[in-house]
Amino acid sequence: MILAEPHWLLLVVPLGLAWWLLRPGGWWLRGLRVLIYGLIVLAMCEPRLVLPERAGTVVVVADRSASMPGNAADQQLEAIALLHAAMSPEDRLAVVGFGEAVALEQEPAVERVEGFEQAVGGDASDLSGALRRALALIPGDGAGRVLVLSDGRFTGRDPGAEAARAAARGVPIDYRDLSRPATRDLAVTHVDTPATVQPGESFMITGWVQSPSAQSVSFELMRGNTRIASGQRDLPAGLSRLTFRDRAQTPGSMDYRLRLTHADPAALDPVPENNTGRFIVGVEGNKPLLVVTRSPGQGLANLLRAGGLDVVSAQPEQLQGTLQELSNYAGIVLENVPATDLPANTLDQLAPLIEESGVGLAMTGGQQSFGPGGYFQSAIDPLLPVSMELRQEHRKLSLAIVIALDRSGSMSMTVPDGRTKMDLANLGSAQVLELLGPMDELGVIAVDSAPHTIVNLGPVTDKATLKKKILSIDSMGGGIYVYEALAASAGMLASATPTTRHIILFSDAQDSEAPGAYQTLLEKARRANITVSVIGLGSDRDVDAGLLKDIAKRGGGRAFFTEDPKKLPQLFAQDTFVVARSSFIDETTPVRSTGALTAMTGRSFTDPPPVGGYNLNYLKPDAQLALATTDQNTAPLVASWQAGLGRVAVYTGEADGKFTGPIADWPQLGDLLTSLARWVAARDRRLPDTLLVRQRIDGGRLVVELLLDPERPEQGLPGEPRVSVLSGRPGTAPTSRELSMQYAAPDKLVAEFNLPGADVALATVDLGALGSVTLPPTRLLYSPEYRPNTRDGRTTLQLLADITQGQARAELGSIWDDLVPIERFATIAHWLWLAVVVLLLLEVLERRTSWVSQLSIAVYGRRRQAKAAPSPSEAPAKTDKDTVATSRRSKRRRKPAPIPDASPAKSSAPAPQAAPAETPKSKPQPTPDPDQDMLSALNQAKRKADRRTGR
Repeated sequence: MILAEPHWLLLVVPLGLAWWLLRPGGWWLRGLRVLIYGLIVLAMCEPRLVLPERAGTVVVVADRSASMPGNAADQQLEAIALLHAAMSPEDRLAVVGFGEAVALEQEPAVERVEGFEQAVGGDASDLSGALRRALALIPGDGAGRVLVLSDGRFTGRDPGAEAARAAARGVPIDYRDLSRPATRDLAVTHVDTPATVQPGESFMITGWVQSPSAQSVSFELMRGNTRIASGQRDLPAGLSRLTFRDRAQTPGSMDYRLRLTHADPAALDPVPENNTGRFIVGVEGNKPLLVVTRSPGQGLANLLRAGGLDVVSAQPEQLQGTLQELSNYAGIVLENVPATDLPANTLDQLAPLIEESGVGLAMTGGQQSFGPGGYFQSAIDPLLPVSMELRQEHRKLSLAIVIALDRSGSMSMTVPDGRTKMDLANLGSAQVLELLGPMDELGVIAVDSAPHTIVNLGPVTDKATLKKKILSIDSMGGGIYVYEALAASAGMLASATPTTRHIILFSDAQDSEAPGAYQTLLEKARRANITVSVIGLGSDRDVDAGLLKDIAKRGGGRAFFTEDPKKLPQLFAQDTFVVARSSFIDETTPVRSTGALTAMTGRSFTDPPPVGGYNLNYLKPDAQLALATTDQNTAPLVASWQAGLGRVAVYTGEADGKFTGPIADWPQLGDLLTSLARWVAARDRRLPDTLLVRQRIDGGRLVVELLLDPERPEQGLPGEPRVSVLSGRPGTAPTSRELSMQYAAPDKLVAEFNLPGADVALATVDLGALGSVTLPPTRLLYSPEYRPNTRDGRTTLQLLADITQGQARAELGSIWDDLVPIERFATIAHWLWLAVVVLLLLEVLERRTSWVSQLSIAVYGRRRQAKAAPSPSEAPAKTDKDTVATSRRSKRRRKPAPIPDASPAKSSAPAPQAAPAETPKSKPQPTPDPDQDMLSALNQAKRKADRRTGR
């Protein structure tokens, strides 16, 4: 036991003096008062009991970066299972995973982690952040250890600082090395090329190769899909170089890939990922315009070429839709191409390019564009100067739609943002609800092995209530019975009031069961004016995709497929636009021009002829209206505005097709469309001669530098330079980061960015009034996790263990026995104060009644009597002599009673004579009652105490 406030022991002296001066009468009260004073002093000193405890928390830090062996996850889960099996019920186990990010897999608990569920990214190893998170999971007053399961390679901050914090807290860091072999690693270490070249310029490419030993190596250099060079070279051990020559192509960027292979097929390479290095070379100059079209005659592209523009035309399937590819163009023209035909995530890549790097966008109309083309609520929807919603005042026909939703077990799977597929399907249905109005009718059915009505077919009036019901649909397991879904939907539409009746069947392209006699059912539906469209979650190559396509074909609708559940709301809306038939006006409509047309194109035009049809959209606030229809809709035909650094313009008529109309013969149509394309693509990207922007790769970081001319006339910049970096990889939406530039020297500002290994980065420096410049795209050769000749990971792990007094763990279960005991302190002051209160009450009770002392004496007296008196079987028979002696001793002990008369009375009877031996024995004197003697003594002590205390 320890005393937290020992200075209160000084109270012993004054309290002892007070006890002596004010000591109560009676030994019992005096002892009680001493005990009370002692407990008061002890309680004020706050005594604490020391309770050592060995149970604690072990945090497993699992490295999930790309540099780990292929079976690292299995080894880590096996280690976690061993730890879980050896822990006691009082112990706690936590798991932290790390890569590019740090994620908590399990908080301290008694449960076992069955698998890693959090996404951390593999192109970096934030070991420092992982240790910081692990230390935060160990209670400050508890025992704990950290077990690192890693190869010891790290990126970013040095983990030594976190090891020092762990050592200060007394938390050891143990480790188990899980790393690839370090020998025989053939690698491309770096590549030297010019940052930018001019079109047609020849330049050198130097690749540096690290070879662990003298060997023969095959190499290949590719530019896109074109082989530039290939061959075989005998390399010595160490660093060697390979040189190549190439010629620059059109302005933009060129993507290269240098690949090495061992000439010996049996050679083993522990890190094959660093045998291939990818790099990009920028080509300066005015970039061309990309026209994405399905027009067989390439009419719009030829028209723009005739107007003097550098144009590249391509069909949707010819594109990759990557950030690097789209950045090679000054502007993109989407000519009546549905969004679903574009490569996955193309619009997600294009939208930030427009806003942050200044790429222009133009869109022309048609039945496959705008709302019917699936651009409603797409990534570029907010960037268009027109709105695509269905306004009820322009609707001519009412519509009845029944949505049959697959709610089978596969719909319970989650997407990366945490939502389930069912949630996104519900959002798609809710999007259909938002597009409909009171004149329309909607019904919703959830289908597994049987149909379940969620919303009965009826007018769309109370949207809030209907939306709440739709969003509450949950996945219930089983599969989707297609025939049941179609039959229930058609039966619901049989009583619909509108003549336009439509079914949207949403189903998993890999789990569509029991189609039954769907052909006969769909034939009857067509005769009842019921159409069917299908939205399939998956690919059009999945096992049930053929069935879904046939259903849409026989149902007179369209089939949509997507492997990205986040696209579902967009597809639901797209089909609704098509069925409503109100968003595309297929009638010849006159148009008029406004003054904004001259301001935008820089030239004047005569009034154009009518158009053959147009997409009904609505001008957004702040957008410029250049051409408008003169019908009752007064809809925008040409509109434009600025979207971030980029320009966006729309022509809602069909540029080249069936609904172009009389305007196709207008001599100035080519000039109009060319002027629009030139307007969206034109942008002054040049900075003043006193400024220079450049970029370089330093390790795994992108460094952007702004160099100022020391002799410039103006020493200051008009504002703080803004650097935005778009980074992404094929198939994923890019991320945008804002960087602030700091002065590294009086004439140099620098901004740095950690570049993921597989990402392409596009940096734009915006200097406000001085202009902006977008640098060529760049990338790392490969993930920093595969860099050769980096610091030995085992050395790093051992250093962390040495700093914190940890160790390499061969036997994982013993880690629980090595937890450092923690001394827990349990305070008992409150129990002492409680005892003081009880004793004070006991003292008061004694002073008032003397019950306590009487009871204790009585109990004590009985115990002494019982202890002193022999049992009847053991007591010897008393003789007359013993009886007489006992009587005499009793008389001497007892004080004679007072005699009222002063003179003693004389007895008239003669003194008794001793009886002869043969006479009967005399009667013995009675023995005094010890209880009466004790009671008399207590009464006398009480009277003395009362006299002393004045009572």
